Amino acid sequence: MFARILFALSILAGSAQAATIETEFVRGDFHFEHGTVAPGDATTLALDMTLAPGWHTYWKNAGDSGQPVEIRWKAPEGVVIGDVDWPAPHRQPFEPMMNYGYEDKSTLLMPVSVPGDWPEGKPVELTADVFWLVCNQVCIPEQGVAELSLPTGSQTSKPSAGQEANDKLFMEARAAVPVQSPYSASYAVDDKSVMIRFAGENFKDADLKDVYAFPAEWGVIDHAGIQVASIETDGLTLTIPRSLDVDDAPTGPLEGVIEITETAGDGDVTISMAFDAQPAGAGGLAAALPGSGAQGSGTGISFAWALGLAFIGGIILNLMPCVFPVLALKALSFAKMAQSSFGHRAAHGLAYAAGVVTLFVLLAAVFIGLRSAGAAIGWGFQLQNPFVVAGLAYLLFLVGLNLSGVFEVSTRLAGVGSDQADSGGLRGAYFTGALTAVVATPCTAPFMGTAMGATLTMPPLQAVMVFIALAIGLAAPFLLLSLSPAAARIMPKPGPWMVRLKEFLAFPMYATAALLVWVLGTLAGTDGMLAVLIGAVFIGLAAWAYGASQTAGQRGKTWGFGAATVSAVIALFLVTQIPAAPSAQAIATDDGPGEAYSTARLDELRQQNKPVFINMTADWCITCKVNEKVALRGAFEEALEKNGVTYLKGDWTARNAEITELLQGFGRAGVPLYAVYPTEGEPILLPQILTPDMLVDVLGKV
Repeated sequence: MFARILFALSILAGSAQAATIETEFVRGDFHFEHGTVAPGDATTLALDMTLAPGWHTYWKNAGDSGQPVEIRWKAPEGVVIGDVDWPAPHRQPFEPMMNYGYEDKSTLLMPVSVPGDWPEGKPVELTADVFWLVCNQVCIPEQGVAELSLPTGSQTSKPSAGQEANDKLFMEARAAVPVQSPYSASYAVDDKSVMIRFAGENFKDADLKDVYAFPAEWGVIDHAGIQVASIETDGLTLTIPRSLDVDDAPTGPLEGVIEITETAGDGDVTISMAFDAQPAGAGGLAAALPGSGAQGSGTGISFAWALGLAFIGGIILNLMPCVFPVLALKALSFAKMAQSSFGHRAAHGLAYAAGVVTLFVLLAAVFIGLRSAGAAIGWGFQLQNPFVVAGLAYLLFLVGLNLSGVFEVSTRLAGVGSDQADSGGLRGAYFTGALTAVVATPCTAPFMGTAMGATLTMPPLQAVMVFIALAIGLAAPFLLLSLSPAAARIMPKPGPWMVRLKEFLAFPMYATAALLVWVLGTLAGTDGMLAVLIGAVFIGLAAWAYGASQTAGQRGKTWGFGAATVSAVIALFLVTQIPAAPSAQAIATDDGPGEAYSTARLDELRQQNKPVFINMTADWCITCKVNEKVALRGAFEEALEKNGVTYLKGDWTARNAEITELLQGFGRAGVPLYAVYPTEGEPILLPQILTPDMLVDVLGKV
């Protein structure tokens, strides 16, 4: 009755008036933007909805549950009411579902056009039959009917009363409608994911806090799935799990809204943009969307973040077991020169840092060159080459022999025992830094994996800068000690104890060399291991002959140097006889529980909705071996059995394209990598340093 009274008043007033539908939890007011419309012209109609506190309605794609507002119109012939311009939706998580809609207030805009032959002065009478579903903990369907009258005249004009409030309503409503995205969009689909790519160069410069896509069509994505944003140099890619409710993948244009939140100086800024993504074409995800292929929950990080994480990872890398023996050598060197001048200590610290940085720059150059040539590589890639492993084993064996006093060299590879006042001491510091970088490569520290993974999609210059940041972090502790007068004052005075400590430190070098020979056994089999072990005998002979020549007369020097040269040549010849590395599929992974990893096996288990724990490891990865001895046994194995989790173990000791693809999908450049695939949802990426309690807790939630 109230609506009919309003209808009559609107006719008497000669101007469009609001009509209202009021239910228990929602008040819906209709407003025309203009008070009078000329025939052949158009205006905009708004349905302004005010909700009771704690209640919500739904967007045109309601998500996992709910239903959008529906309006059924009765209009005179020729009068056209267009589609709704929906305001940007909000996420409404309702575990385990995700819905899209509005809380408190929303305004739906619709264009209304009057035909050119409409009689001037005759009002346009409309009837709206409106349905909405309003929800809190429960959902209540509500319905109402509104009758509206739109006066016509010789010209289109604003309403005669309440113009300021009316203009404000429409201005705010239009501001809530997503703007059209300036970025061209494309998408590709596989059996698991929908990947939407937005082309643009300014994403890499933004400090993005959150990115989320709302598809306009139901059944395209898993609304509750984790959306992974990857930032490339020329755009942004969102990887979203596909909907399990619809078998057929989308084939036509994919419309929706992308919501981007950026951290600015005064706080967070959120903008919603409408997009229309076109199919990227055939060729698969990797071909259609360059830089994509993410399978996990890793998120693209900015260049600044990558630098920071690399620096922190480099500092922590000093505590890894592969680096510690070399640091002990530098500590011994520092103790010997602690009483020297500040300038002398600083020069040694800078020389050591220069050695670390030089090796990492060379490593970055090889890394980027191979990547540009199309090779699938990652951190520690050089240790997948049996000849590199054999060379490192020989080098560390020689360092150990040097520390044991078998021979001396003018450059002092370990930087110990030389006259700290001459240039040889600085050369020793430089080569010790280089050696530190070499022996650090089998280890991966926390934060380091994410930073190295980011270099896979960075331009070459940025990738080199990340490697340098890692090197500076690795060199920082000793460099700071060299520059600290307080550190020099607390160091013990040089004495005979230094000779014994130097000799003792040879044994970690021998142990590391033995580890590398064991890695070689995996890469090249027992024949390759035997060749290098015999070569090590000749290396030892060469070192002994050279050391003997250093204390002999001229004739002894000649014979000793000659014997050393012949022995070294034989050792190098034996390295060339190392058999070629076997295929990755032939490398055994049966040490301990678990099955050998393969993409096919992981896909099979995922299709069966079975939880999976994956462990990507390598024989040369010291961090991996420590985790396997400390955390991946005992309580871990019991938790696997108790929770029905399948354990897949991938061996990256030799090159394996499937493992490399998985690593890069998680945004990682090397091992270790640990992830849990629950029965539902996206995989959970675990830290690179594990504890038994952490694993038991995670496996208990799959």
